[in-house]
Amino acid sequence: MVRRPQPAAPSSGAWPAVVVLSMGLLLFVFVAWQYLWDEPRGSDDDLRPRRAVDQTPVVGAPQRIRRFLDSIVPPDSGALPATPPWMWDTPALARFFKGNGAALDNLGDLLEDADWHPAHAAWHAVDLGADPRWPAALALKQAECAYLARLGQEEAAFVAAIDLADLGKRLEEVWAWPSFYSRALEAQERSAQALAELLKKTRLPEETLRQFQRQFSLCQPAADKLVEALNAFYLHEKKLIFGPASGEPLDTMPGGTQLKRPGRLFFKPQATLRLFMEHFRRLKMEAQAPLANVGLISVKDAAAQHQLGYQPNSAGESYCAARMEGYRALPAQLGLARARGGLVVTLFAVRRCIAEQRTLPPTLESLRPRYLLDVPHDPFSASPLHYDIRRGWIWSVGIDLRSQGGAPTSPAMRDPAEPTVEIGVGIAAAVQ
Repeated sequence: MVRRPQPAAPSSGAWPAVVVLSMGLLLFVFVAWQYLWDEPRGSDDDLRPRRAVDQTPVVGAPQRIRRFLDSIVPPDSGALPATPPWMWDTPALARFFKGNGAALDNLGDLLEDADWHPAHAAWHAVDLGADPRWPAALALKQAECAYLARLGQEEAAFVAAIDLADLGKRLEEVWAWPSFYSRALEAQERSAQALAELLKKTRLPEETLRQFQRQFSLCQPAADKLVEALNAFYLHEKKLIFGPASGEPLDTMPGGTQLKRPGRLFFKPQATLRLFMEHFRRLKMEAQAPLANVGLISVKDAAAQHQLGYQPNSAGESYCAARMEGYRALPAQLGLARARGGLVVTLFAVRRCIAEQRTLPPTLESLRPRYLLDVPHDPFSASPLHYDIRRGWIWSVGIDLRSQGGAPTSPAMRDPAEPTVEIGVGIAAAVQ
């Protein structure tokens, strides 16, 4: 009888190898899943702008802004001087002002447009706020103020300074690109500086100053506008990540983007978008909180919690951190703009008191209700502004939240740690 060969029994050492191989395969699948899986899209209803898209067929403001910027003639040197225009010598000031007559006319046409249609899709086509000629454009209006003041045309100089504030107010409402908001704050700063310089030496009557005070007050930036702008900026970042897949109208894509954003290694779109949600929600809280409390709501600290490196979404975290750099300072910048605005409004009231009563007010509170309905509070401390009647200074505690007794600068309110305006007269001069 022939015996069939029996199959060899498996070696006892083969089982551990199979187990290790299976565990390795399972680990590989798990790691691959970690890198490839993306989070489900979260709800962002609270981050959507409440302003409806403007359906006007054609708007002209974007083209007028481009025409204005194209007509700017830089100074003879090609670069703006480091000093403010009211410190330039008269020939240089006259050349810059007179050489930009066309630009000033174009800006006048732009400001005469009653409705810029800031919610129109046309603003999304080109990032006009990022144009490098804006500093020269804003300096031009300051130069106009300085030149007219030297000619003795004080009222016209005030009108030019108010035009800057009006320009800032218009740009504050254009949310298509974040750069417009930054330009709005720059225009507000330039306007406040020019008005502080004019008010320090003004001889205008109380009635005229009252009109200018009212016009300037209407142009001040507001926290609720920043909150809505942050919603729009979140939507802007969402479009940059997803393109048309974001579900937004195609004509509102930044720069007219039509294609979906290309994939990137270690970049999870949904997880990255969730990071933007967290940061913009925190920024909205900062924009509405007293600036003395912003240390309790720190977006910068939150961003530091996301470690970079070869993590599943390391590229997304790095991208988000880089993009948020341009947004984190907005609440503090708005606080500075509001502080400057409050200082200038208060300075208007003091100069009106001097023009009418020929004396300095003993306290800022005494300006109510004749010259101020309410005394502006310091947005940094939520307390009244500081007033030194002997020196003739009014100041804010600034970003360091500490009063050092005032710190006049040229241009005025340049020091963010102690924005200060000079009244132009102290108690000693008032007594004489």
